[in-house]
Amino acid sequence: MMSIFGKFFEPRSLAFLGASADPQKWGFRILFNIMTGGYSGRVYPVNPRGGQIGTLRVYKNLAEIPEVPDLAIIVVPVNAVLEAVRECGLKGIRAGVVITAGFAEVGEKGASLQAQMVETAHRYDMRLIGPNCFGIMSTPHMLYAQMPHAFPPPGPVSVVSQSGNVGFTIARHTMAYGFGCNKVISTGNEADLHVEDFLEYLADDRDTKVILGYIEGFKNGRRFYEVARRASLKKPIIIIKVGETEAGASAARSHTAALSGSDAVFNGVCCQSGVIRVRNLQQLMNVGYGFLCHPVPQGNRIAIVTLGGGWGVLAADACAKLGLQVIKLPPDVIGELDKFLPSWWSRNNPVDLVAGAPPDAMTRVIEILAKCEETDAILALGLPVPAVVWATADTAGEDREQKIDEAIKMLTVAFKNVKAVSTRYNKPVLFAAEFPVPRGDVRFQHRALRSLAQEGMICYSMPDEAAFVISSMVRYSKYLRPYGEGNTIT
Repeated sequence: MMSIFGKFFEPRSLAFLGASADPQKWGFRILFNIMTGGYSGRVYPVNPRGGQIGTLRVYKNLAEIPEVPDLAIIVVPVNAVLEAVRECGLKGIRAGVVITAGFAEVGEKGASLQAQMVETAHRYDMRLIGPNCFGIMSTPHMLYAQMPHAFPPPGPVSVVSQSGNVGFTIARHTMAYGFGCNKVISTGNEADLHVEDFLEYLADDRDTKVILGYIEGFKNGRRFYEVARRASLKKPIIIIKVGETEAGASAARSHTAALSGSDAVFNGVCCQSGVIRVRNLQQLMNVGYGFLCHPVPQGNRIAIVTLGGGWGVLAADACAKLGLQVIKLPPDVIGELDKFLPSWWSRNNPVDLVAGAPPDAMTRVIEILAKCEETDAILALGLPVPAVVWATADTAGEDREQKIDEAIKMLTVAFKNVKAVSTRYNKPVLFAAEFPVPRGDVRFQHRALRSLAQEGMICYSMPDEAAFVISSMVRYSKYLRPYGEGNTIT
């Protein structure tokens, strides 16, 4: 028998309550996303007027539908939701997504209606996502039952978010960078199912490798802690928790009726449950990609290699402030580097590849640092193939696209070689670099990053960003350590 989460994310059929032929209404737009997103299951639009929307017959009520759909998408006006849920229950539908807003987030009257909705659903053994949400996405099944017109391809990242807007911002980011998305769940007011229910589900979802979350507040903080503590042992969970300030807490109350709670308490929950807390969306994505692309470090000892001295100093400062140990290079490592670096190199960490270093110096230095027993992670600043800058410098005319494509291939091969070193020694090697902008064409960086992502690799923009990712991975490693060897993402 299909589980309740199977009905949400692997439905063989769905009823769409509130279907409309008016392109200005969400009852049309969300249905349009379902139909154009590639969903292959059976779709039953429902509207008391009946009729036709495109090629789909519109049913006047659920009783007319010739089967019991696995899932109901509810987009009716707020005063019709209670009856819609009751009709779903009578039909035997056990999973529903309530898009409609106007419940607890607007005050006591809405809160009372929300409570009645949940009571009605539970009377029929029905579970609900929402209300006041953007919908859900399940890319393995091409299900895009959502407000935004965005269709990320399948990928290893899943998102659970109390804000639909934020959740789908994250999804678009994964699509733009080329990583793709697995599931996106906009939980809204969480009248019934909560963030922790989906963390528990995603922890066992084989298609999800990393879980990203946005939280405004908790209905049951104790259960969140217990679920997160177990789920973090299976895969990394990275979360933004907002409402740190009174202004943010007030905004959360009016957005999803969430009570933000103590920020200090949440910090403690994260430390004890293995959840990685971040402070903004860029950190959320950066850390998530870090876990996707790298093995988890075994400790906090860092070696840095840089193509520019200033970036190396910035990275050393950032690492130290984040609690990472910028190691002193052992004599044997210095001796190996002396064999091919110019005589005037600094003989220090960061290893500064000053003018005169051979073209393959960065890759050779990375391997020497990775095999050193005193290192747990490597931070590389600059592109591993400096020649790629010159390969794109004077591109113009018909040769332009060809030269750029060749430069991206060259860069991707170099990153793959470094990734092989990382895999060989089971140590993360994180890059941060500026990309060339051939004749002002900023698309080069975007295309290069997508090429890297397709091979499971990432390059950050700034040294402090990469340092933060390493420190987050170190915290996660520390959480896993007492539980044994299960500390790689598979």
